[in-house]
Amino acid sequence: MTASSVPTLRKKNAVYQSNVNKRGQVKTTLKPAPGFKLPVSYWVLGLLVFVLAGGAILQLVDIIF
Repeated sequence: MTASSVPTLRKKNAVYQSNVNKRGQVKTTLKPAPGFKLPVSYWVLGLLVFVLAGGAILQLVDIIF
């Protein structure tokens, strides 16, 4: 075992031990629940905004000139 994994193991063992002592009130998971998550990545969202805003700007330029 490496020296960096020993504190990590001790921390996980302490969390597990504290959950064992609760007997029935243990959380279903030790990981926090994620907040709001986008259904698409930021790249796809940026591309969609670029296409929609660019199309709208081109339409306005076409109407004006």
